[in-house]
Amino acid sequence: MLSILSRNKLQVREEAFQFGTGLRLLYISDLHLTRWVPHIVDQLLDVCRRSCPDLILLGGDLLDLANGSELLAFFIHMCGCSVWAIAGNHDRFVGVEVVRGCVESAGGHWLEGEIELHPRLSLSGVCHPSQAERSILCAHDPALFPKAVKAGFDLTLAGHLHGGQCIFYERNGKLYPGTLLHQWTGDRFTYSGSNLLVSKGVHDTLPLRWNCPREVLLCCC
Repeated sequence: MLSILSRNKLQVREEAFQFGTGLRLLYISDLHLTRWVPHIVDQLLDVCRRSCPDLILLGGDLLDLANGSELLAFFIHMCGCSVWAIAGNHDRFVGVEVVRGCVESAGGHWLEGEIELHPRLSLSGVCHPSQAERSILCAHDPALFPKAVKAGFDLTLAGHLHGGQCIFYERNGKLYPGTLLHQWTGDRFTYSGSNLLVSKGVHDTLPLRWNCPREVLLCCC
């Protein structure tokens, strides 16, 4: 129940959507890397080996300190598939250009506009309307979900909230007490046919969790 210093097992939460592409997307958010947490990258590489994704999406808050750049680059280089990344609020403290440079120098890609994953499916790092049959928004903050619904996205992937880090109980898909502060503290939300998945994240700046497993999302589309 109690997790300290992110030493417990990293979980994989699987979610399925009937998009008809057969793609397996691994969404990883809130790494909060510094040089002192190499076990985080070891856990992520183990997840990649077990889940065999077609694509990895890094959903922001990748670095807490610039000295975590080597670990981030090592993960991207070793993960074994294409990596696309966006920035989170913590990355702005380090410098988005620093984080982007690290991602790209390691062979990853920075996700800004829209890319085609499949003739029927597009992926975007910005909340602009898509002309694709199906579309996914890779976000950091789930507060973007209402705009994503209006823009016509079928699926929004987000993190940022860490599940509140302490979960006392769940009701109607919401996690308490975190939802009292942030309405999107939960696992999955649906509105007007659009879905939001919120990851509890991989790591924390404050390394303490209660009944709130660290996780990545494996989306079968």
